Amino acid sequence: MMTDTENITVPEPLGRLGESFRESGRELYLVGGFVRDALLGEPGVDLDATTGAHPKEIKKLLRPHADHLWTVGERFGTVGAAVGGYSVEVTTYRSDLYTAGSRHPEVTFGTHLEEDLARRDFTINSVAAEAGSGTISDPFGGREDLERGVIRPVGEPLDRMRDDPLRMLRAVRFETTLSRPERPFAMTADLEKAIEENARWLESISVERIREEFEKVLLSPNVERGLRALVRLGLMLYVVPEFMETVAVSQEEEFHHKDVFEHTLIVTTNVEPDPVLRKAAFFHDIGKPRTLVYEHRCTFCGEKSIEKTNEEGECGNCGGRTLPKRVHFYGHDNVGARIARAAMKRLAYPKDETDAVSHLVANHMRPMGYAVARDPWSDSAVRRFVRDTQLKRGDRELTNVDTLLKLARADITGSAPRRRNVAEASWRSLRDRVDEVRAEDEIEKLESPLDGDELMQHFGRGPGRWIQHLKDYLESEVIEGRLAQDDHARARRLAEDYAREHDLFGE
Repeated sequence: MMTDTENITVPEPLGRLGESFRESGRELYLVGGFVRDALLGEPGVDLDATTGAHPKEIKKLLRPHADHLWTVGERFGTVGAAVGGYSVEVTTYRSDLYTAGSRHPEVTFGTHLEEDLARRDFTINSVAAEAGSGTISDPFGGREDLERGVIRPVGEPLDRMRDDPLRMLRAVRFETTLSRPERPFAMTADLEKAIEENARWLESISVERIREEFEKVLLSPNVERGLRALVRLGLMLYVVPEFMETVAVSQEEEFHHKDVFEHTLIVTTNVEPDPVLRKAAFFHDIGKPRTLVYEHRCTFCGEKSIEKTNEEGECGNCGGRTLPKRVHFYGHDNVGARIARAAMKRLAYPKDETDAVSHLVANHMRPMGYAVARDPWSDSAVRRFVRDTQLKRGDRELTNVDTLLKLARADITGSAPRRRNVAEASWRSLRDRVDEVRAEDEIEKLESPLDGDELMQHFGRGPGRWIQHLKDYLESEVIEGRLAQDDHARARRLAEDYAREHDLFGE
């Protein structure tokens, strides 16, 4: 039983550090995630520690053991060090004092371990272990909650959430990342109630901190559980509010047996935990609610019409009654790409990552074009598909057809069961075609036979937008198989013809 565990095994470098503190008359306790994960049998290499020593003394005691020190948080009582392969941040005991009507504590250095543990978020993170011996101190029952899979605040839920509203997201993150089939984790009812009623407090938190917690939920093996919790508790409104629109939006049953929200959870779960892929899956159908229309059919003359409502209507052709028969989401891929870009920009994601995700969302329906095509794609069409789905920035590839096909494969897992086998066969066929064409050409490296300098020299002109027009045209001819990449003479003739036909120089 975890509740009977009296100590954890302390790695040798940390044990020596603990002994140094003890010999100097100072205690050092390992706290937080390292102790929690060690009790769960999954210790990490990043850890927090706490002590009664103040920063100046902490530096003196750390220095003989450290490969290097960092003091970015020194004014808040924290000094960091790399110690024998471990990243350690040691913080002076703290005591947070709240005044009536204030949501901002006055932070002062404390003198006792229990006082420091009392200010922490959840009981499972309020277990300490003496750094020399590994002896556990557990004043708030964290071991029992770990054993039972309970996310419980230390003290009153509202006080802990008011201390730092980000803890609402952290609660979801811990429930998501710590859950295992044999030991699922869940928040206490009073904690869930406190979060539901005060989710708006997240408005005071920086987008960078929100993004960090959201990313950990997205990359978890239990991402479905995490996304459900974010929606259920109202937190998603302060992360990606557009995602709330997907809830209970019905789809065409012939193709999808779940609504947009449920379908998205399936797809997100079934892509590998790559940051770009997980977000592309999360956003891939987010444009559907805003593009939803209903295909109506007249019960008398059979005339079809597109309406924004699923209520009965009147036929514009004969005046008969019209009924909704199918739903459509025309252009949801492009709308979704715009939503993804806006949401990721709000959360301050890096531009390259934002561009990659938006590009995948915009192109996620392309494999469907292969599946429904009346005639098989030509080799040039496959080459075009490979090139169009690649995104580069300079010499760096941000995403490519392989990533898009992984997203498409996961999308199939959310298809209606009776359509899934057909969709999987189409996906395999497209995958094989891509491999075959790639075996003949390095498609992603195909480019214009003439670069900008050669075009300027040939036409006797300076730089201008005309160069890109010609390079794009010549590259297209190479991709279509009508121009060899090393055929410079023919490339010059084609460039002359194109410039003349399109009056590039206004002559």
